[in-house]
Amino acid sequence: MVLTDEPYNLKYMPTRRNILSALRWIVKDAQPGDCLFFHSIHPVDWERAGEIVSEDLYDVKPLPTGCCLNVLFDSCYSGSVLDLPYIYQPSDHLKQHAANSRALTKYPQAHVVLFASCSDFQGSGGIIIRGGEFLGAMSSAFISSLTTNPTQTYLQVLASVQVILRRTQRQTPQLSSSYPIDSSQQCLF
Repeated sequence: MVLTDEPYNLKYMPTRRNILSALRWIVKDAQPGDCLFFHSIHPVDWERAGEIVSEDLYDVKPLPTGCCLNVLFDSCYSGSVLDLPYIYQPSDHLKQHAANSRALTKYPQAHVVLFASCSDFQGSGGIIIRGGEFLGAMSSAFISSLTTNPTQTYLQVLASVQVILRRTQRQTPQLSSSYPIDSSQQCLF
């Protein structure tokens, strides 16, 4: 499912309701061994409907054992949006471990990986791309990184995205996960 801010189909506008509905759709039939990807931006109706917060995301159906969910949040203050316990730096080491994470109770056996566009205390920038379209800076950097080198590890993607963002932005991308990431594990996208 793709949500877009093109005005031709309101059913697929990235509203708060539609973004949460899309997340429910992607996990509803998840099975062990599945590798899922969810990319979210700021809801177009956030001023009226509100922001998407951690509690909204934890109302989504739990993932089954052995399922992998990769998430890209390209929105302001998104660093800990999923409250994942393992937080990484591009320098290949664990920055922080929060043992009391709500994620461990919600996703006890699933592997959830979050690429967030910035820390909890930063705004997330955007850029104008071909044809005058607006794209989140993190989304653009993420696509550029994986297009240039599609066989990177999670930590390599984080480092590459950070280098790309530093050229034009003042945001620091974040990587976190529900379980420790093997530094040699290839990014599963």
